[in-house]
Amino acid sequence: MNTIGKIFVFAVLIMSVVFMSFAVAIFSSHTNWQQRATDLDEELAVAQKERAAKEARLTELEEQNTASLRDKDEVINKLEAALAEKDSELQDLRKKRDADLEKLSGDIEALAAAKLERDKAEKLVNDLRQEIDGLQENLQSSVNRGAELAAKLHQAESELSMATERKKQLEIQVSNAREVLQQNGLSLERPKHIVPIVDGVITAVADDLVEVSIGSDDGLQPGHELEVFRADQYVGRLRVVSVKPDRAVVRILKDYARGIVQRGDRVATKLKLNG
Repeated sequence: MNTIGKIFVFAVLIMSVVFMSFAVAIFSSHTNWQQRATDLDEELAVAQKERAAKEARLTELEEQNTASLRDKDEVINKLEAALAEKDSELQDLRKKRDADLEKLSGDIEALAAAKLERDKAEKLVNDLRQEIDGLQENLQSSVNRGAELAAKLHQAESELSMATERKKQLEIQVSNAREVLQQNGLSLERPKHIVPIVDGVITAVADDLVEVSIGSDDGLQPGHELEVFRADQYVGRLRVVSVKPDRAVVRILKDYARGIVQRGDRVATKLKLNG
């Protein structure tokens, strides 16, 4: 039942009450019916006015209700439009949030990769620092060694200069002695079959060839043989291949080998010579 029906029911109820009051009044009093009828007419007129007023009020309420419904529809439409707009904004915000999360994830991965690269770089820097420190120590050691070698070289050059001067003097003496011997029908050359009694040390080893510290000035000639010792141990035998004044190149005789010939081993032309 709508509002209009309720109003009509209410109006009918009022009129029923009024008519019932009239009936009660008429029933309770049998006097002055004309006056009573007049009064009832007036009351009826008042009731009709009230009814008209209530119907007008009902119409006004219906109009207000209609206007309210229209306003409500407008409000609902506005709310739906606003809701659609907010929903669109929410979708945009969700997309932006997803994009931001994806970007943040990428940034986190990039940050992790950068941190890993930084750790590698720090380790590399530390390794390089250690290597540089080692190189600096080696460089300082090399500088010190170079200075030491330079000093030894300078000393060796001085000794070489003195030895060269001494050699020139000895060559002059030998030349003079040779001339004297030739004038007397003698020769300075040692017979090849006579092996001098000399000893020295091995200064270098290359495969089966060895360099020793004695040479033609000590009487060695190609074909002479040398015995090799290391302390009291017999190592092997060598045969002279070529000679120079202060050194000779000899070959290792494998048939006599008793060990490996090394730099620093002693050599001699006779077994009775001790190291």
